[in-house]
Amino acid sequence: MYKWFGMMKSNYDLVVIGAGTAGTLAAFAAKEEGLENVLLIDRKSRENIGRKICGDGIGTKHMTFLQEQGFPIKEQSVIKNKIALAKIVAPNSKVVSRIPVLGHLVILNRYQFGQTLLERTLAEGVTLMDKTTFSDIKRENGEVKIALTKAGHKSEVITTPLVIDASGINSKIRENPHFFAPENSLADDEQYYCYREIAKIPSLPFKYRQTAIFEFSFERTRGGYLWFFSRGNGELNMGCGIPKSWINQINPKEVFQRYIASRFKKYQTLDAGGGFVPTRQPIPSFVKDNIILVGDAGTLVNPIHGGGLSPSLNGGFLAGKIAAQKITEEAVTEADLWPYNIKIVERYCQRYAILDLYRILLQNIPDEELLQALEKGYFPLGKIFYARKYEKLLALSRKLGEQWAQLPDPRFNLLPEYLESIHTLTSNYPTTPTELDSWATKYRSIYRSYQQKVQFTP
Repeated sequence: MYKWFGMMKSNYDLVVIGAGTAGTLAAFAAKEEGLENVLLIDRKSRENIGRKICGDGIGTKHMTFLQEQGFPIKEQSVIKNKIALAKIVAPNSKVVSRIPVLGHLVILNRYQFGQTLLERTLAEGVTLMDKTTFSDIKRENGEVKIALTKAGHKSEVITTPLVIDASGINSKIRENPHFFAPENSLADDEQYYCYREIAKIPSLPFKYRQTAIFEFSFERTRGGYLWFFSRGNGELNMGCGIPKSWINQINPKEVFQRYIASRFKKYQTLDAGGGFVPTRQPIPSFVKDNIILVGDAGTLVNPIHGGGLSPSLNGGFLAGKIAAQKITEEAVTEADLWPYNIKIVERYCQRYAILDLYRILLQNIPDEELLQALEKGYFPLGKIFYARKYEKLLALSRKLGEQWAQLPDPRFNLLPEYLESIHTLTSNYPTTPTELDSWATKYRSIYRSYQQKVQFTP
């Protein structure tokens, strides 16, 4: 359903801000759960929803899930390629890890994917307001009032019992101290600027075909990486990610030209652009009275490589289901919405909390030490990358910790202690909001302490 400003209702059962992966899945799930009036707003025009700078990779199982929900995920239109192999490349340009991923990883046509999610969601009866932003949001009498603005129209105020914020990394709600703690704002080293191009390359060298390549070098990317993801038919999604704290000294587009584009004598750029992605430990809580944060708005992204499609898809769907249930029960306080936190911590946050320690390590280790760690096998990035289950990552980290404890380098010999601290803390996540503040203080202090002890300045 598609409406112009003058046709809007003044009250909605649920408002979802942002029509990306997380937002569309949230709106879809809420409608399927029985909510009548669900409003989805986005700052982009309808035809541009889905245009996003992204690595475009996602696990095959998520495509199966979407198909089971009735989303028409088709090969060639939505799925560009199925990857057979992932490679981790060391600072000396040697491949140090090969991970078979056939049947587990696909590369998307990101625009068609976004449009497919949107069209299926609207077919369920969700109302879309495109080219729309919100200028103000406040709570009143147990509900939320949102001032919406659309170019060429008078601002209108709508009321809803619950807002799901899927607006992305620059979430105004997460950044608003009236709703969430200031510590949830992103520091410069907790977000990467990514520049990427989709290119058609004649006679693409064999090593770039049917693969997802991750190249690590502190000298080049300061803890980020270069990537080359095969889209099939001689096309690559290729780019680089640089921490925001370094982009005044290291220009991401120059890194792209020097270390990526220069490898190919000739290619046709099909699409190009850049943007920021969050790369940090998950925030302590995704809910407040009348509010749920999902996807990049909640910084729910794999902090070691910035992948956010999976947690956006699953987190958005879960948020929509819980929102519908709680709205029906007229129970939308922070305590009422707490089950979302519990479920998302179990599914993603425990694993991401450990991975963020590895992100800090990668941002503070010179190339010669990283090369040694990769070649000698005591920092197997490939295994860490693809330990998709928390239990597997924890077991791997503990086994590696036995080696790290014997090393003279504090970047590694301190890790076992911090890993156990994070494991203990996230395994005892608060069961109610009243316990959150003291828990969050301990949580943040672990990362702050490790960061201070391993800080490296070239």
